[in-house]
Amino acid sequence: MIFTRKKGKNTKGATTFLAIDIGTEFLKVALCSPTDDGIDVVGYVRLPQNQSSMYAAFIVDVEDVTEQIDKAIGEVILQSQNLFGDSYGIPKEAIIGIAGELVSGISMVVNLERDKPKVKITGAEIEKIIENVKKQTFDKAKEEIAEELAVSPKQLVEIETFLNSAYIDGTRVVDPIGYTGQELSYRVFTTFAPGVHLDSLNQISEKINLKVNGIIVEPYAVAMSLRSLRSSDAGGIIIDIGGGTTDVAIIKSGDVIGTKMFAIGGRVFTKRIQNGMGYDYETAEKAKLDYSDNRLKEQERMEIKRLIEKDIGIWAEGLEITLSDFQDVGEYPYNIYLCGGGALLPEIQEAIISYPWMKYLNFKKHPKVNFIFPNSVDGVTDRTKSATLPIDVAVLSLARMYK
Repeated sequence: MIFTRKKGKNTKGATTFLAIDIGTEFLKVALCSPTDDGIDVVGYVRLPQNQSSMYAAFIVDVEDVTEQIDKAIGEVILQSQNLFGDSYGIPKEAIIGIAGELVSGISMVVNLERDKPKVKITGAEIEKIIENVKKQTFDKAKEEIAEELAVSPKQLVEIETFLNSAYIDGTRVVDPIGYTGQELSYRVFTTFAPGVHLDSLNQISEKINLKVNGIIVEPYAVAMSLRSLRSSDAGGIIIDIGGGTTDVAIIKSGDVIGTKMFAIGGRVFTKRIQNGMGYDYETAEKAKLDYSDNRLKEQERMEIKRLIEKDIGIWAEGLEITLSDFQDVGEYPYNIYLCGGGALLPEIQEAIISYPWMKYLNFKKHPKVNFIFPNSVDGVTDRTKSATLPIDVAVLSLARMYK
């Protein structure tokens, strides 16, 4: 393996950690360092995955993916040393993204009255409340998610639980710790995934000798990374189009109310091009990327456009079905934010703009499409200037979830 802390050139620099986005088509790894103002990215690499290593964001070949991650870690450390010398240490922790069709997140609202309203709220009090929420609601929540995903509740495990927002005596606060009050309302956000999915991520972290700082559902991380969506009157729909899946999060009143995924991503379009043009897979993937960047000759561009249009309607219907599966949305927010490797495919934006959303879902306005680029991620500075595309948004968003 390339990455070993014992052989690292530098072990004494500023604290670092890794943000790792294990995508179906590309692996993204960022070497990050916490600062007083946020997070600095001091090494970044994007490597292609072997076609057989992943399926719909699930790891099929743990050994192969581990080798790719190990290679990527070696490259980001070398890049950091070339750019910044011995300023940064060797990472000991990693925050890892998780996605896939069987990953689901829900929010729960908890209302209560405090016995001692004049005593300041503490972190321990919040932790106790969250634990009580888990005891009272998790079994039912898992049953509902399991039924929706057509799996056994026993297969699902909790990934992470966050305090999304809090209201104290009717007033919204960003962080309730230190406040006093009697009537509290908490929105708790929890994500679940099949245990086998988490096991593969834990296996990888053990093999590369890294402590897991957190495993975070990627659309949640992206939603939390946009400052414009964290205010009490903000709303939007995050759509992260990866190679194997499309990940969706809905934000209302500054809270993530849920995350869902469906198994149609960029690989569907690549395979359509591969079969229709008679290309091998790598040539088809390159042609798709060149098509998105408008770098193809007219004849090839028109043929690829024709092929992509065969599947784009199915993708749009999958998005509609996924949005309709969210519970208690009421009116859907009309701002849609696109990121991921497939975001710049012209037909994606066209499909969203032309789809009759108001006919099927409770939109008061026709959706407006916005693109998310890495410079939109709040509190993260890419000092390498390597993360420039929508495909890089998720891994930078994961970096700011470091704790």
